[in-house]
Amino acid sequence: MLKNYIDLIIGFLLIFYFFIINTISLLRFKYLFLVLGILCFVYHFIKKYLIKKETLYKFIKKIFVLLISIFILVESIMILYPKHDLKSNCDYIIVLGALVDKTIISKSLKDRLDTCIDYIDKTNQNTTIVVSGGRGRGEDITEASAMRNYLISKGIDKNMIIMEDKSTTTKENFEFSKKIIEDRSNKKIESLKIKVITTDFHTLRSKIIAQKIGYKQIVFYTSKSNFKLSILNYTREFFALICNLIFNY
Repeated sequence: MLKNYIDLIIGFLLIFYFFIINTISLLRFKYLFLVLGILCFVYHFIKKYLIKKETLYKFIKKIFVLLISIFILVESIMILYPKHDLKSNCDYIIVLGALVDKTIISKSLKDRLDTCIDYIDKTNQNTTIVVSGGRGRGEDITEASAMRNYLISKGIDKNMIIMEDKSTTTKENFEFSKKIIEDRSNKKIESLKIKVITTDFHTLRSKIIAQKIGYKQIVFYTSKSNFKLSILNYTREFFALICNLIFNY
C-alpha cells in the first residue's frame, strides 16, 4: 500500500528540504528541489493515465531508472573521493575562492581559510599559499584580497601569500594559479606538489579540471560543507561535473 504513495512522500520531502534551505542559501539552484517536489505530486495524479499508455510508461520508467543510477554512482564517487590528505608535503597551497559579500567573506570561504590555517598548524610547513579568486557580482573587493586579509588577521605571514585575483571559475583558478606558480618557481606545474584547499563536495571536479590543465601531483585538504546544505551542494556539483565532462567547462 505504501508503494502507491512513495511519489507523494518523495515529493513532500523534496519540498520540505527546499523550505529548510531557502533561508540559508542564496543559490538559485535550490528551486530545483521545489520543482522536483511538485513534479512528484503531478506524477502521482497522472500515473494512472501513463500506465494505460504501456509503451510510454515503460520508456519513462527506464529513463528514470537510468538517470537515478547515474546520479547515485557519481554521487558515491564524489562522497568517497579522498579529501583530507594531511601526511604528504607540498610545494604550494592553492586556496580556491568562494563568495564574498561586499568585503566580508562567506561562511564557506571562511571554512576553507580556517582549513588552510589548520593544515599549516598541523604540518608546521612554511609553504607558499596562493589565494585564488577574482571579483564577482556583489563583491567590492576580489576574493583573493579578502582571503589574504583574513589569513593575515589570523597570524599568517603576509610573505607566504600570493594573490591570483583574476579568475571567476574553477578552471580559471587553476589556469591562472598555474602561471603564477610556474613564473615564481621556474618549474613546470607537473613537477610540483600542490595541495588544494576547497570544500569537500568540490574535490572531484577540481581534480579533473586541474589534471586537464597539467597538474600531476595534486592532493586535497578540504573543509566540510554545511550539514543542512550538503544535499544541495552535492546535487548541484553533480550537474556541474557532468557539464565539465561534456562541455569541458
